[in-house]
Amino acid sequence: MPIKSITHIPILVRDQDAALTWFQEKFGFVVCEDNAELVAGYRWLTVAPAADRSTRFILMLPEEDNDAARIGANGMCILACDDVKADCATLTASGVRVVDGPTEAASGTTATVLDLYGNPYYLVQPAQGS
Repeated sequence: MPIKSITHIPILVRDQDAALTWFQEKFGFVVCEDNAELVAGYRWLTVAPAADRSTRFILMLPEEDNDAARIGANGMCILACDDVKADCATLTASGVRVVDGPTEAASGTTATVLDLYGNPYYLVQPAQGS
């Protein structure tokens, strides 16, 4: 049973509209699905980079008592960039917290940023020829 791909990554949020605005304005993501009719009482809201919608973030509200405590506690997510330094400058100017980098290494340039809830994202720009 080989697994073919990753389709969705859940991101727990306090407010779906605030999270949607953040991902659109800060990361330039687009809405893939926004459907409140799929499941009664549940809004299925997914976003992804415009250039590649194969893996989507689900911006989801807590459903169970212990879910709220997990907001801002997602594991590191790795995002590909063409120019980490320029992207960090743009993100910083728009109020995004850059907590590490940009750092250059033999493998490329990296940085870590946090979303509006404190979830970490590792930005990666591969070295030339990689």
